[in-house]
Amino acid sequence: MAVQKRPKPIQALLWIIFYLAVIDISIGLLLPYPNNPSNVAVSPLRRYFEYGRSVEGKLDRMTGHSDQESAPIVGAGWLGGKRFLERSNKHSGQTDVLVDVYGMSHVHLLGKAMSECDRNYVVRDVTAPGAPANWAFAAYQLEKDRHAADVVILGIMTDGVPLISSTAGTTMVFDMSYPYTYPRFILKGDEPCPIYPPFTTAAGYREYFYDDHKWAQYRQWLSKYDKFYAPLLFRRTVLDRSCLVRLLRRAYAETLRRSHIRAVYTDKGFNPNSEEAIVLKRIVTEFARSARRKNTIPVIYLVNTPGRSDHLFRLLKPVLDAENIPYLSTHIICPPDNPLIFLPENTHFIPKKDKELAEEMIKIIEKERKRYSELAVKRVAPRIPGG
Repeated sequence: MAVQKRPKPIQALLWIIFYLAVIDISIGLLLPYPNNPSNVAVSPLRRYFEYGRSVEGKLDRMTGHSDQESAPIVGAGWLGGKRFLERSNKHSGQTDVLVDVYGMSHVHLLGKAMSECDRNYVVRDVTAPGAPANWAFAAYQLEKDRHAADVVILGIMTDGVPLISSTAGTTMVFDMSYPYTYPRFILKGDEPCPIYPPFTTAAGYREYFYDDHKWAQYRQWLSKYDKFYAPLLFRRTVLDRSCLVRLLRRAYAETLRRSHIRAVYTDKGFNPNSEEAIVLKRIVTEFARSARRKNTIPVIYLVNTPGRSDHLFRLLKPVLDAENIPYLSTHIICPPDNPLIFLPENTHFIPKKDKELAEEMIKIIEKERKRYSELAVKRVAPRIPGG
């Protein structure tokens, strides 16, 4: 009986590499990603193998020399230029309550539900996809002197707190890579002071992106001010063509992201001594004080995301109580451990819960308006918001 020879280790390794290459090339041929940036109807499987492309590789695909040549996502979220959906900038009647909402998509949905619940509430939407609190606060600072509002709502999400040390959608969300930018806030004394990136508009982004020297300067800026910036994730390479390398890069991105988050947040709650937690508390305080100086009602909207308990509420409650800031925390109406109240495809609440939250927010605002009215009668406040 002939003895069967065992394959040598080098031969086995070469066969493994060969078959991996065949699999890699086959996936690329069978599941090509559309070259047209306007084509957003991409199958989940194609999108899955695209997630791990480098940030610059994703930007190459989505960015054109004009809005018309770019993917819709390129125009979203910019703090400069025409970026907000303005439903109204002024009162249309004596009973109107003009509300500005700042933050992420959850705040957008809350504002929409408020308008539907009470037609006297005129809501101006100032939001961006996934926007953390530093984006929302920067948007408020830019807008507060341009438009008079009776109420301003700042939205904060549990998962967004660690992202306060990011400065762009490209570093904040590796899978999606939104190009929009926003400042990092650094405390000077007790005051949160913004450090703005080199560009805050889509036009400015294109100017930098298509200029190698300027784009290199931007990468240097990110390495200095953005904790989530990682060259291995950001820089484009020829390996972007490999589906398997993209999968490995995405796994590395998730590992790195979890490492950043663990320094700020764990299953036990937030680290109160982290830079992000400290800056967030100062943002909330300054937001409320600034609004009150303009005789505007400030409200904090706390979105406790699935599986995150009420940790965000616990982190900020001492500040909210100390500054007497009105707030709505979602954990009572929408328990974070109940998966049935969230949409299966994201962390948004089901429409029924958005309506309940809107009704509760209106109750909070009406209570504050009554208090302001009483103060006005006592000549403490010069104006009654919404009156």
